[in-house]
Amino acid sequence: MALLETIIELVIDKILIGGIVLVAGHWVNKRFEIFKSETNEKYHQRQLIAELEHQQQQQISELENQIAVARHNAEIEFIERQISEFYWPIYLRLEKDNVMWKRIKSLSSDANVLPEAASLAIEKDFILKNHQEIVEIIESKIHLAENAMNGKDLINELLKYIKHVAVYKTIRSVKELQKFNPVDMQEPFPDKLFPLIENNFRELQQRYQYLRTIKFGEFEK
Repeated sequence: MALLETIIELVIDKILIGGIVLVAGHWVNKRFEIFKSETNEKYHQRQLIAELEHQQQQQISELENQIAVARHNAEIEFIERQISEFYWPIYLRLEKDNVMWKRIKSLSSDANVLPEAASLAIEKDFILKNHQEIVEIIESKIHLAENAMNGKDLINELLKYIKHVAVYKTIRSVKELQKFNPVDMQEPFPDKLFPLIENNFRELQQRYQYLRTIKFGEFEK
């Protein structure tokens, strides 16, 4: 009887131990599956975050490039306006003036001056008209020169030029003053104006040519 009880106890113990092991194994497997699931989920989350960050960076890069392209095109368009509406028409007229005023008897002591009648006609119909056109360009387009490196000097010379032309037109319209020139009235032609206009005109041409050679994707961020 004692032997039978011992055997029964051993069997029960083994069953209990087996059950415990089975339950423990099941719990361990369950926890492992949960761990794997959580690990996979975190991995996928990290992948998703990385992908979103990559897409965001691409979008930022594309936006920066679009901004760079827009700035580039805007600068080209502005330089085109500076050249075509301000510097070139003034430069061209000043060049004409440089050639013609030396032929005017009242303005030059050059040996190749024109006869007085021709000088008066050219002065009235060409030089004064040329000056007035330049003044009109300056007054209507001065904003196109405001960002020049030598802007302060240029503005000063342009203002001197406007005063020079005003005096020039006045003395040529008053009979008693026609023997005088602007320099006699302390309003000489501003000698720095043409070099400043020419310098800015050439620099803008070079800048324009450079900008036209830049290819897509070469803009600085």
